[in-house]
Amino acid sequence: MDNEILITAESSPKKPSGKKIAMMCLSALLGGVFLFSAWTKTEPVAYFEFVISSQLHIAQSMAAMLARFFIGLEAALGLLLIANVFGYKRWVLKACLALLIVFSVHLVYLLVTQGNDVNCGCMGNIAPMSPALSLLKNAAMVAVVIALLKYHRTDDGPVLNVASFPIALIIIAVPFFLFPMGKQIAMPLSKLYSTTESEMPTMELRKGKRILCFMSLGCEHCRKAAGIIQEMKSKNPSLPFYFALASGADSTRAERYADFIQETKAKDIPHHFLAKKDFMDMIKYSESEGVPVILWMEDTTVVRKINLYELNQREIEEWIKK
Repeated sequence: MDNEILITAESSPKKPSGKKIAMMCLSALLGGVFLFSAWTKTEPVAYFEFVISSQLHIAQSMAAMLARFFIGLEAALGLLLIANVFGYKRWVLKACLALLIVFSVHLVYLLVTQGNDVNCGCMGNIAPMSPALSLLKNAAMVAVVIALLKYHRTDDGPVLNVASFPIALIIIAVPFFLFPMGKQIAMPLSKLYSTTESEMPTMELRKGKRILCFMSLGCEHCRKAAGIIQEMKSKNPSLPFYFALASGADSTRAERYADFIQETKAKDIPHHFLAKKDFMDMIKYSESEGVPVILWMEDTTVVRKINLYELNQREIEEWIKK
C-alpha cells in the first residue's frame, strides 16, 4: 500500500507556481498587444502602406510588401506568445526585442524629422499614436520582454522548438493572401466630363495629385470636413483640394450653398455640382457608403481614402511634395 501511494505521488503532475502563472499571463498579455497591433494595421492595409511609403520614402510596391510582412510578423509573434511558445533558444522573445528596438529607432527619427504631431502608424487608424506615446508603449513592452527572458522558462520540448519556425512563416505569409497586393481603386473621372446631367469640373482632375472630396451640402460631417479643409487651405494655399458637391434640388441649391459657405468659410476651394445619379455613381466607384468621401488622387488612382478625423496637413504636404 505504501509503495502504491509513493508511485501515485511521484506520477502526479507538478502544479505551476504563482510566479510561473504570472509569467504565463504576462506573456499572453504581451502577445495580445502584438496581435492587436497587427490587426489595427489591416484597417485598412492601404493606410499602413502609405505610412511606410511616406515615412521611409520608398516605392509603393516595396511599402506594400513591408506592410504585409510586418502585419504577419506581429501576428506570428503575438500568437506564439499567447500560446507561451518561445521556440528554439527562445527566439520568439529575442525577435520581439529586436522588432521593438527597430521600431523605436524609427520613432526617434520620426520625432526628430516630423515632430510629435503625426500618427506614427504603430496602431494604424484604429488607435492613432504620436511618436512619443508610441515610444513609451515600446519601452513598457521591452521591459516585459526582458522580464520574460530573465524569469520565464517554458516547456516547449523539441517538437515545438522546431515547429515554431514553420508556424511563424505560415502566419507571416497569411496577410499576402488575405490582402493581395496591387488592388487599387481607379476612379472613372472621365465620366465627369462626358455627363449631360451635371456641371463640368472647373479644372482638370484626371492628372496630377489632388485631394478630391465628394460632399453633400446638408451633411453635418461634410461641413465639418470642409471647415477643416478651409483652415488647411488658408495656411497653405497650394494644397490641391477640390469639392464635388451633390446638387440636390436646383431651386434651393444657391441658398443651401450660401449657408454651406457661411458655416465652413470654404469659398476658396474650387468645386462643381453633380446631379444625384452622377454623385451616387462616384460614391459607389470609390467603394464608399456615405459622405464625406475624401480621396487622395494621383491621376485617376485612389492612393488613400480618409475620413474627416484623418485630415492632417503635414501628411498631405509630405505626400504632395513626394
